[in-house]
Amino acid sequence: MSIRPATVRRSRRYNLRLIKATWPYTVQDIATLLGVHKNAVGRWMREGLQADRQQRPFLIRGDELARFLEARQKKRRTKCGIAQFYCFKCRAARDASSRRATLESQRSGKVWLKAICDHCGTRMNKVLGLRRLPQIGRHLMITKPESEHIIECGEASVNRDLEKQS
Repeated sequence: MSIRPATVRRSRRYNLRLIKATWPYTVQDIATLLGVHKNAVGRWMREGLQADRQQRPFLIRGDELARFLEARQKKRRTKCGIAQFYCFKCRAARDASSRRATLESQRSGKVWLKAICDHCGTRMNKVLGLRRLPQIGRHLMITKPESEHIIECGEASVNRDLEKQS
Protein backbone atom coordinates (compact mmCIF):
# COMPACT_ATOMS: atom_id res chain seq x y z
CA MET A 1 0.00 0.00 0.00
CA SER A 2 1.52 3.32 -1.05
CA ILE A 3 0.89 6.55 0.78
CA ARG A 4 0.22 9.62 -1.34
CA PRO A 5 2.38 12.66 -0.52
CA ALA A 6 0.56 15.55 1.14
CA THR A 7 1.52 17.95 -1.66
CA VAL A 8 -0.52 16.12 -4.32
CA ARG A 9 -4.03 17.52 -4.71
CA ARG A 10 -6.79 15.09 -5.51
CA SER A 11 -9.66 15.92 -7.77
CA ARG A 12 -12.88 16.51 -5.91
CA ARG A 13 -14.96 15.72 -8.93
CA TYR A 14 -16.16 12.16 -9.14
CA ASN A 15 -17.54 10.23 -12.08
CA LEU A 16 -21.18 9.93 -11.04
CA ARG A 17 -21.96 7.60 -13.94
CA LEU A 18 -20.13 4.81 -12.09
CA ILE A 19 -22.82 4.83 -9.38
CA LYS A 20 -25.77 2.48 -9.88
CA ALA A 21 -28.94 4.20 -8.63
CA THR A 22 -30.67 1.16 -7.14
CA TRP A 23 -27.64 -0.57 -5.60
CA PRO A 24 -26.93 -0.45 -1.88
CA TYR A 25 -23.30 0.48 -1.20
CA THR A 26 -21.22 0.00 1.93
CA VAL A 27 -18.67 2.59 3.02
CA GLN A 28 -15.85 0.39 1.71
CA ASP A 29 -17.64 -0.12 -1.63
CA ILE A 30 -17.93 3.65 -2.14
CA ALA A 31 -14.30 4.20 -1.16
CA THR A 32 -13.16 1.62 -3.69
CA LEU A 33 -15.50 2.83 -6.44
CA LEU A 34 -14.53 6.50 -6.19
CA GLY A 35 -10.89 6.04 -5.13
CA VAL A 36 -11.20 7.82 -1.78
CA HIS A 37 -10.43 6.77 1.78
CA LYS A 38 -13.23 5.23 3.85
CA ASN A 39 -12.84 8.08 6.37
CA ALA A 40 -13.83 10.51 3.60
CA VAL A 41 -17.09 8.59 3.14
CA GLY A 42 -17.64 8.77 6.91
CA ARG A 43 -17.10 12.53 6.77
CA TRP A 44 -19.68 12.75 3.97
CA MET A 45 -22.15 10.91 6.20
CA ARG A 46 -21.59 13.51 8.93
CA GLU A 47 -22.07 16.27 6.32
CA GLY A 48 -25.47 14.95 5.25
CA LEU A 49 -25.11 11.79 3.16
CA GLN A 50 -28.09 9.65 4.17
CA ALA A 51 -27.33 6.06 5.17
CA ASP A 52 -29.29 3.16 6.63
CA ARG A 53 -27.71 2.94 10.08
CA GLN A 54 -29.99 0.20 11.45
CA GLN A 55 -27.48 -2.50 10.62
CA ARG A 56 -23.75 -2.85 10.11
CA PRO A 57 -22.18 -2.30 7.67
CA PHE A 58 -24.05 0.93 6.93
CA LEU A 59 -25.83 0.85 3.58
CA ILE A 60 -26.10 3.87 1.29
CA ARG A 61 -28.40 3.92 -1.74
CA GLY A 62 -26.75 4.74 -5.04
CA ASP A 63 -29.22 7.49 -5.97
CA GLU A 64 -28.65 9.19 -2.60
CA LEU A 65 -24.88 9.04 -3.08
CA ALA A 66 -25.15 10.52 -6.60
CA ARG A 67 -27.46 13.29 -5.36
CA PHE A 68 -25.13 14.18 -2.48
CA LEU A 69 -21.98 14.28 -4.62
CA GLU A 70 -23.67 16.25 -7.41
CA ALA A 71 -24.92 18.87 -4.93
CA ARG A 72 -21.46 19.04 -3.37
CA GLN A 73 -19.78 19.55 -6.74
CA LYS A 74 -22.27 22.25 -7.80
CA LYS A 75 -21.70 24.13 -4.55
CA ARG A 76 -17.95 24.33 -5.27
CA ARG A 77 -18.39 25.91 -8.71
CA THR A 78 -17.56 29.57 -9.18
CA LYS A 79 -19.57 31.56 -11.68
CA CYS A 80 -17.50 34.21 -13.48
CA GLY A 81 -18.98 37.39 -14.88
CA ILE A 82 -18.61 38.25 -18.56
CA ALA A 83 -15.43 40.28 -17.94
CA GLN A 84 -14.03 38.06 -15.17
CA PHE A 85 -11.53 35.22 -15.26
CA TYR A 86 -11.05 32.42 -12.74
CA CYS A 87 -7.76 32.82 -10.84
CA PHE A 88 -6.38 29.47 -9.70
CA LYS A 89 -4.10 31.08 -7.12
CA CYS A 90 -6.87 33.17 -5.50
CA ARG A 91 -9.47 30.44 -6.15
CA ALA A 92 -12.02 33.09 -7.06
CA ALA A 93 -13.47 35.00 -9.99
CA ARG A 94 -11.24 38.05 -10.52
CA ASP A 95 -11.10 41.06 -12.82
CA ALA A 96 -8.30 41.45 -15.34
CA SER A 97 -5.53 43.87 -14.43
CA SER A 98 -6.11 47.29 -16.09
CA ARG A 99 -9.18 45.79 -17.79
CA ARG A 100 -6.92 44.34 -20.51
CA ALA A 101 -6.88 40.92 -22.13
CA THR A 102 -4.92 39.36 -24.98
CA LEU A 103 -6.57 37.34 -27.73
CA GLU A 104 -4.30 34.31 -27.89
CA SER A 105 -5.90 32.03 -30.47
CA GLN A 106 -9.05 31.74 -32.46
CA ARG A 107 -10.13 28.45 -34.01
CA SER A 108 -13.23 26.36 -34.50
CA GLY A 109 -15.56 29.04 -33.15
CA LYS A 110 -13.65 29.40 -29.87
CA VAL A 111 -11.52 32.26 -28.55
CA TRP A 112 -8.76 31.92 -25.96
CA LEU A 113 -8.20 35.06 -23.86
CA LYS A 114 -5.32 35.65 -21.45
CA ALA A 115 -5.16 38.25 -18.70
CA ILE A 116 -3.34 39.06 -15.46
CA CYS A 117 -5.13 38.82 -12.09
CA ASP A 118 -5.78 42.25 -10.63
CA HIS A 119 -5.36 40.88 -7.10
CA CYS A 120 -2.29 38.59 -7.18
CA GLY A 121 -0.69 39.06 -10.61
CA THR A 122 -1.15 35.45 -11.78
CA ARG A 123 -1.85 34.69 -15.45
CA MET A 124 -5.46 33.70 -16.11
CA ASN A 125 -7.13 32.09 -19.13
CA LYS A 126 -10.66 32.05 -20.46
CA VAL A 127 -12.12 30.14 -23.40
CA LEU A 128 -15.39 31.37 -24.84
CA GLY A 129 -17.42 31.29 -28.03
CA LEU A 130 -16.46 33.57 -30.89
CA ARG A 131 -19.88 35.24 -30.92
CA ARG A 132 -19.40 36.43 -27.31
CA LEU A 133 -16.24 38.36 -28.24
CA PRO A 134 -18.07 41.66 -29.03
CA GLN A 135 -19.96 41.40 -25.74
CA ILE A 136 -16.77 40.94 -23.70
CA GLY A 137 -15.07 43.62 -25.81
CA ARG A 138 -17.38 46.23 -24.27
CA HIS A 139 -15.91 45.48 -20.83
CA LEU A 140 -12.26 44.72 -21.65
CA MET A 141 -9.66 46.16 -23.99
CA ILE A 142 -8.70 43.14 -26.08
CA THR A 143 -5.39 43.19 -27.94
CA LYS A 144 -3.99 40.72 -30.42
CA PRO A 145 -0.29 39.86 -29.95
CA GLU A 146 2.29 40.53 -32.65
CA SER A 147 2.39 37.64 -35.08
CA GLU A 148 5.64 35.73 -35.04
CA HIS A 149 4.89 33.18 -37.72
CA ILE A 150 6.76 33.74 -41.00
CA ILE A 151 3.57 33.42 -43.08
CA GLU A 152 1.83 36.16 -41.09
CA CYS A 153 4.73 38.63 -41.44
CA GLY A 154 4.51 41.43 -43.97
CA GLU A 155 8.03 40.85 -45.30
CA ALA A 156 8.26 37.09 -45.10
CA SER A 157 11.61 35.83 -46.35
CA VAL A 158 13.52 32.78 -45.24
CA ASN A 159 16.82 34.20 -46.49
CA ARG A 160 16.44 37.65 -44.98
CA ASP A 161 20.00 37.70 -43.64
CA LEU A 162 21.38 37.03 -47.16
CA GLU A 163 19.79 40.16 -48.63
CA LYS A 164 22.10 43.09 -49.38
CA GLN A 165 22.33 45.83 -46.83
CA SER A 166 21.83 49.24 -48.47
